[in-house]
Order: sequence, then C-alpha cells, then structure tokens
Amino acid sequence: MKKALIAIIVVLAALAAGTSAFVYWAWQHRETVESRRDTRKAVSKELREMPSEKVLPHLEALLSKKSLQVWFVKQPGQEENPWHFWTLRVASLTRVPYDYIGQLVEDQIIRFAGNDADRKLEVPRIREMLAFSEKLLPLCSENGANSLKERRLDGYFLCGDFDGAIKLIESGTVKTRTPLWCKGTAAKLRAHKAMEANDYKEAVKQLLVFAEFMLSDEQKDFEDCDPTTGLLYSREWVLARNYMRCSNMSGKQGDAAKEAEFKALAKKYFDSAVEKAKNDPRSLEAIKKEMKSAGL
Repeated sequence: MKKALIAIIVVLAALAAGTSAFVYWAWQHRETVESRRDTRKAVSKELREMPSEKVLPHLEALLSKKSLQVWFVKQPGQEENPWHFWTLRVASLTRVPYDYIGQLVEDQIIRFAGNDADRKLEVPRIREMLAFSEKLLPLCSENGANSLKERRLDGYFLCGDFDGAIKLIESGTVKTRTPLWCKGTAAKLRAHKAMEANDYKEAVKQLLVFAEFMLSDEQKDFEDCDPTTGLLYSREWVLARNYMRCSNMSGKQGDAAKEAEFKALAKKYFDSAVEKAKNDPRSLEAIKKEMKSAGL
C-alpha cells in the first residue's frame, strides 16, 4: 500500500512538473499582438520578393498550412482581479488569418496590374488571383470578403473580363456599394465592352448613364487614387475623359453636332480638373497631356 501511494505521488509530481513545463513553454510561445504582426510582416515580405509565378503556390500553401498556436484568455469577470485566472487555448490554425490572406491577394492584384512593362504576362496572374479569391471568400469575415470583392472588380476590369465584373456587381454581394453606384459602374463596364466591339452607339449610351451617376450628389466628393500610378482622379477629370470618348465615337458615327457638343463638355470638365489639380503636379501634368492630345 505504501509503495502504491509513493508511486501515485511520483506520478502526480511528474504530471505537475510536466504540466508546469508545458504551461511555461506555452506562455513563451503564446500568440500576441506583436507575434501576429511579426508573422504578417514576414509573410508580406516573402511575397513582395517572390517571382510572380511563385505567388499563387505560396498563397495556396498559406491557406492550407496549419501550425500549432497557443494563447491565454482571462476567465470571465477576472478583468479587474490582479490574481485573475487564465484559460489556456491550443489549436491548429492557419499561419495567418484568412482575412489577411485576402489582403495579400489584393496586394498582388495591385502588383500585377502595376507591371506595365509586362502587362500581357501578368494578366494570367491576375486571373489566377481571381480564381484563388473565389475559394477564399467564404472563409473571410464579412468585412474581409467585402474588401476582397472590391479588388476582384479591379481584377476583372484589368483582365478585360467585363462580363465577370458586371456579374459580380449585379449579384448584389458587394455590400459596400449603393444601388446607384452599381448601376453606374455596370454602365461603365458595358461601355468598355461595347468600345472593344466598336459598337459606338451602345458605348456612348452607356457612358452617358455613367456620366449621370458621376454627376449625382452621391459622387460630389469623388476622388480616386490609381494604386498603380499614384495619380489622383477627380470627378471632373473622369467626366472630361468620358465626354471626350463620347465626342470621338460620335465623330466616327458621322454625327458632327454631337461630336462638338461632347467636346465642349469635355473642355468644360477638363478646365475644372486642372483647377482642382493645381497643387498636384503629377496629376496636373497628366491632365494637360490628355487635353493636348484631345486638341483642347
């Protein structure tokens, strides 16, 4: 009996020591705000330095690779107690959160879009990101998914997949955008599709729907920075560009009156865009270059 009791005590002592050692190890390797930040920085750095053809395999590995993660949480009601109790949590989770993988996908779409020297080669990479993000969306939080959908729209546009972008807009899943925005943006995409098909009548029709949206109160404070060039587009600059397109296409259809009318509108908004960009040398230079090429 005495030997059995000693054996039990030894086992309990070993278990206690083992538990203490594990808890100490867990505390040293616990997940913290700093450790998560460091992991994200490391992953982002890896992707920035990686050849474009290796990006997708790396992202797929991030999505599937699990690692043991440890963290401690205070028991409810212990927040003000200096002798609070902690609950140890251990789980096998992805190396970085799904939402952050979504942000990495967004970053890569911007990276590929900005490679003007090799744009044709990068279009397939953007398509890869679109297909990958389709699998990722259901795993993200609502905010993460909404952000990724916005970038997917850019991706579809950059690939010339106007139908894909229109389908996404009209699916009603881009919760961050108003019905008026969806209508105006879908019109813009249909205009680009029509321009590619040399259907000038349809293109002008859709551009005017888009212009009506841009002139709405909803867009009165519109400014958009192109992440690939750093140029800041004002509402007036966008309107000027599109009215100039309408002018050029009306001329191709032999409608001189409409050509002159749209050109006058383009001049009006280009002048306003110049005034707005007077403290932005890069955008100002780009606007004046466009005006010169348009004969304005």
